[in-house]
Amino acid sequence: MEMRSKPRTNGNALLYGADGSGDVTAMADLLREFGVAFEYRSVTSDSAAKREWEDLDGEQLPVLKLDAHRIVRGLDRIRLQQFVGWVGC
Repeated sequence: MEMRSKPRTNGNALLYGADGSGDVTAMADLLREFGVAFEYRSVTSDSAAKREWEDLDGEQLPVLKLDAHRIVRGLDRIRLQQFVGWVGC
């Protein structure tokens, strides 16, 4: 298993969530801890964000889209760590 000190992302991370959700807050905290810049999109107050989320999953929150091929559904710390390069796959 390889550990890296700095995560790698392409800077296009989008976090879809519901305002006031504990899991969404926890995911945002993890992203900050890992040094991942992200844009938060509320599915409760933004109809365009809700449509995007429905196209990605539509069932679970939070949803993190790192790029076209890397998506984390739910609060999945291990998967997030793998995607941003903190643990080996």
